[in-house]
Amino acid sequence: MSDDIKELIRMANQIATFFQSYPEEEAVTGTAEHIRDFWTSAMRARLGRYASDNGNGVHPLVMQAMGRLQQAA
Repeated sequence: MSDDIKELIRMANQIATFFQSYPEEEAVTGTAEHIRDFWTSAMRARLGRYASDNGNGVHPLVMQAMGRLQQAA
């Protein structure tokens, strides 16, 4: 696993950790909105590819959020 994907996973997991105390639907929505609004398209694409191909180490809320973002694209 490259250092760049490790850093994206770390940042995404921090977002999910912040939202994990919310009800699940709000947590997934909040995580997805934050990634959509504050990450570059390249960052989203890189994490999305990793989540689709492997997802090892990615918080479950991030996995759900990335699925939503990919559906919306």
